[in-house]
Amino acid sequence: MKKFIRDDQNWFAKLCKMIILCIPMMYAGVTMDNDFWFIINHGRYILAHGFTNIEPFTVHEGLAFSFEKWLTCIVFYKVYDWFGAWGMYIFMLLLFGIILALFYKACLIFSKGNENVSIILTAVIMSVLAWAYVRTRPQMFSYIFLLAELICLERYARTGKPRKLYPLPVFAFLYMQFHSTMLPIFFIMALPYLCDYGWVDLLGVQGGRYWKRPIYIMLVISAVVTLGNPYTWRSFVYLINSLNDGGLLSTINEVKRSSFNDIKSYSGPVIVCQGLYILLRIFRRIKYKKKEKFPLRYLLMLGGTFAMALYAVRNNAFFLLMGGPICAWELRHIDLNFKFMPALKKLGAFVVIGCMIYNWSFSYDIMRSTYAWRVLDKFAEIHPDTDIKMYTDFNCGSYAEWKGFRCYADPRAEVFLKSVNGKEDILAEIWDSMHAKIHASDLQEKYNFDYWLVQKDYWMDSHLKYAKDYELICEEDDYKVYKYLPNDK
Repeated sequence: MKKFIRDDQNWFAKLCKMIILCIPMMYAGVTMDNDFWFIINHGRYILAHGFTNIEPFTVHEGLAFSFEKWLTCIVFYKVYDWFGAWGMYIFMLLLFGIILALFYKACLIFSKGNENVSIILTAVIMSVLAWAYVRTRPQMFSYIFLLAELICLERYARTGKPRKLYPLPVFAFLYMQFHSTMLPIFFIMALPYLCDYGWVDLLGVQGGRYWKRPIYIMLVISAVVTLGNPYTWRSFVYLINSLNDGGLLSTINEVKRSSFNDIKSYSGPVIVCQGLYILLRIFRRIKYKKKEKFPLRYLLMLGGTFAMALYAVRNNAFFLLMGGPICAWELRHIDLNFKFMPALKKLGAFVVIGCMIYNWSFSYDIMRSTYAWRVLDKFAEIHPDTDIKMYTDFNCGSYAEWKGFRCYADPRAEVFLKSVNGKEDILAEIWDSMHAKIHASDLQEKYNFDYWLVQKDYWMDSHLKYAKDYELICEEDDYKVYKYLPNDK
């Protein structure tokens, strides 16, 4: 297997290739989004109070709860606490750099060392992943562990050496601590290698003739070690309980079904990639029909991740991560060392540097994905006492909770499902309150809010600004904060 970048190249050629590999960095959507604030809020709570089984941040009482991403919460919180928002930005780019390196390494393995093909595929496919799925969320760690797992499995399938599988339990254990809700994906991604039966030889598809027992053993060990987490078996059923609830599937964009009609959604570019891959498969079949047959494990991996992508928008990332290296296998015979390739690499490197400087200019707004942060900062200055109840909608609650206020709603949709919290289906009520299906007075009577954070000129604001029991405290950008003044005061 060839090295990451060949040693027989001069330093400038190596630099150009490294810069081209960094093209996806320009598209990384690294901002402090709504999920980020509840993640670091969890980390702060764990370090101060330890683990809990009851939800501690909202006005709702007695909700069953667990910190499913506890290690991500602590890591993100400490990075933000030590280095601030821009330190977090750099940390996320470092994580994405690890993803880039692992993806490129996987492409090299699958393409049998075709460096130019691997570089181009990494630049293109990872740019799509960066634009749609690189966020300040625990999925970044998931991508790292899944790519590492793929590399281990493929190396074992090619060499038959069981020691290539030894890291799998370590990856599974870390996966459990960083993003336990998505742990089942770790075992699902091993299925194509378990089902790669050597006796299959049909229609140009051939199974792999390697021993499957070591994979079974390593997966069993992986399953056992994942029980070493603060919530043991409860973490395994968390994802299943939430996804089986229709309320989540109908309201959260990332778990909605992918749509071929919605080309502007996150699933759109991935669907285009899927179509291009089908064309590539047809082209390769025509041009290299006498070459070796298509491995069964690759067919199963593509079919499985494609089905997963159709099931939920966020699963498109798995198709990109697992399908990219297989695409490198398809293109492994293509020689890109044509006459003008060195000049194109140099030109591409300079273009990338210019685009990076432009993209990372001082106009970059790292807080642009956080709702109502300015008005909440202003409110926190004039009202330092955090022992209050505040009405917030789904998008604004996480930053308000980070500021210390007890809120009505936040982006943790699954927390408000009865199938998860074991008490009440609050998510439906939250959506009704945001779409004028519940009167403000009914919510006030039920929860006794001290303050209301509402979006300017929306129906809730139109009601509160004319109501006698509410006083405008502050406003900033598109949000206002009202204080509830009961009649008897």
